[in-house]
Amino acid sequence: MLLTLKRWGALLALGLMLPALAGAQVDAGSAERLLRKSGLWVQLESVAAQVREGIVEGAAQSGRAPEPAEAERLQAAATAAFAVDRLRGVAMRLVSQELDSAHLKTLFAWYDAPTGVLMTRLEEQSAADKRDTEIVMADGAARLQAMSAERRGHIEALMAASGSVDSALSMTLNTVAGVRQGLASVMPPGQAPSPEATRALLAEQLPRLRPAYEQMLRTISAVAYAGASDAQLVEYVAFLRTPAGQHLNDVMQRVLDAAFLDGATELGRRLAAAGGPSA
Repeated sequence: MLLTLKRWGALLALGLMLPALAGAQVDAGSAERLLRKSGLWVQLESVAAQVREGIVEGAAQSGRAPEPAEAERLQAAATAAFAVDRLRGVAMRLVSQELDSAHLKTLFAWYDAPTGVLMTRLEEQSAADKRDTEIVMADGAARLQAMSAERRGHIEALMAASGSVDSALSMTLNTVAGVRQGLASVMPPGQAPSPEATRALLAEQLPRLRPAYEQMLRTISAVAYAGASDAQLVEYVAFLRTPAGQHLNDVMQRVLDAAFLDGATELGRRLAAAGGPSA
């Protein structure tokens, strides 16, 4: 599945935990096996670094770059809040609770098949890409420019089947809300906006961001799936459109929502406890 864990930094986000879906739960062993085969287990390793990068980039763009000691404090808080073991723990719990075991056979068959294995490997490699964001985006733009209309159509179909743009917008909204929620939790009542008020304000701003997000995901996907053939992209889209693929996509988005809301809230708490983010 197309996961938006790459190049988002501090804009990564997660929504509030939703009620569990009906269906038999899965055991912890099957949950971990699915997380590993889907690639999310490995992709979560890069989250703390992406958040740290986002903090640094955001401060630089604001024109208020923190002093070295302050920057170190912010990055240490992000590392602790988005620690991989913490994120994996949330992911394990929610997959166990929310995934309908009736889909396991189909899901494991996909991830054990050659195209499923390839897509997981490509997504893991994308998450681990150490190049600067500007370099990756330039690479993707060049690939899109040279890409046939047919292949571009496959990329667009993949984005649509995965719901990646809506997921990314939701992640942005809830990450900011989560940090503010953490800050508010250690402040006197009435001195910080409520998470609901923050989400309502941000939700009004998100529609204007959609075109930029669509282009960013299109560019990232051009790089991430460069090693897949057109036929393999078609096969991947077909899987994502099956009941099992749609169910997994929904569950994994809630997994990301819960894990990042947890991390963002903890980051807010740590920043508030240490005197708040740099002004």
